Amino acid sequence: MPNVSFEELSDEIRKLKGKRVMISFHSQGDTDAIASALGISSALPNSSISAPDKVTANSLRIMSKLGFDPSVIKDMFMENAEAIILVDVNNFENCGAFRENLDRYKGPVIIIDHHKKVEDKDNMRIFDEESYNSASSIVYDLLRNMGIDVEQRLAKLIAMGIISDSAEFKNSMPNTFMQLGELFGISKTTYIDLLEEVEHISPASERIKTIEDILMAKAEVHNNLLFMYGNAHAYANLAADDAIKMGADVVIFKSVGSNEVSLSSRLRPTLDKKYGIHLGALMKSLSKIINGTGGGHPCAAGAYGPVSDKGDEFISSFISEILTKVNNG
Repeated sequence: MPNVSFEELSDEIRKLKGKRVMISFHSQGDTDAIASALGISSALPNSSISAPDKVTANSLRIMSKLGFDPSVIKDMFMENAEAIILVDVNNFENCGAFRENLDRYKGPVIIIDHHKKVEDKDNMRIFDEESYNSASSIVYDLLRNMGIDVEQRLAKLIAMGIISDSAEFKNSMPNTFMQLGELFGISKTTYIDLLEEVEHISPASERIKTIEDILMAKAEVHNNLLFMYGNAHAYANLAADDAIKMGADVVIFKSVGSNEVSLSSRLRPTLDKKYGIHLGALMKSLSKIINGTGGGHPCAAGAYGPVSDKGDEFISSFISEILTKVNNG
C-alpha cells in the first residue's frame, strides 16, 4: 500500500482501539523504540508490546528510573493480533527473531518510522518521514493529534526518546525543540533535571576502557577528513560517540562478543549532506558480510551479526565506500 499521510496514520490508529494489537520495534530496541512503543500503547488499551530480542540495558534502566515496569515488554510474537504496529523500523529484516513471523502475517502492519525509506509490502501502511528526528517525535505528534493526554512519566520517557536520537541536538529540527519544551512543561522538569534523573555514570573501569579504545584506534587523514577506526572492549557505540566528540569526521568501531560482532559508525553532521552519505543505508548493505543486519540514521548507525571474524573486512569495506563517496563528492 502507498505511504499514508499523517492524518491517515491518525485515522488508522483510531480504528484499532479495542482491537488486539501487537506493538514491536527493531532488534536490540533502544530508548527511541521503547518510548515510541509505550507512547502508542497508551492510546490502545488492548495492545501489548513485544520485543523481537533483547532491549538495550540503557533503555531498561531509563524505563525503571521513570517508573515503568520492564516486564510489560514481552518476548513472544502475538499470533492472534488483529493488527501490528512497528515503530522505529521500516522493514521486517531488522526485526530479528520476528522476521519470519512478520513475513507470514496477513493482517495490517502499520509502520511508524523516520529512517531512509525501503520497499513496502501489500499489507503495510507506512508513515516514514525523515523530517522527524526520532520515532518518539512522530508518536508525540500522533498522540496530540488524537487528543490523548500524555501523563508525566510518559512525557519524560518520550522526551528521552527524542533526546537519545538527536545526536546531542545535531540531528534536530525546529519541531524537536518545540516538542521538548511542551514535554518538559507536562512533566514539570527541565532538560538538566531530566538528565540527572535518568543519568547513569559508567564505572571508572568501563570509562578507562573506552579511553584506551580511542587511544589504540587507528587515525588517518583522507581528503582533509579525519577517519578513526578500531576495536572496542565492550561498547563500540561509546567509543564511536567519544571519537566524534574529540574531533573525528568518520568513525567506526567493532566489538566482538562470544556469539556476534557489533559495529557502530558515526559521521560528523553536515558531511552526510555534503557527500550524499547515509550511514544507515551503508551499514545495512554491508551487514551481509557478517551475515547480520544493520541500519540507523544518516550520521549514526550500527550493524551486528554472528560472523565475528569478518569484522575487519566490514571496517575495510566501510572505509572504502565512504572514500568513494568523498572522492566523487
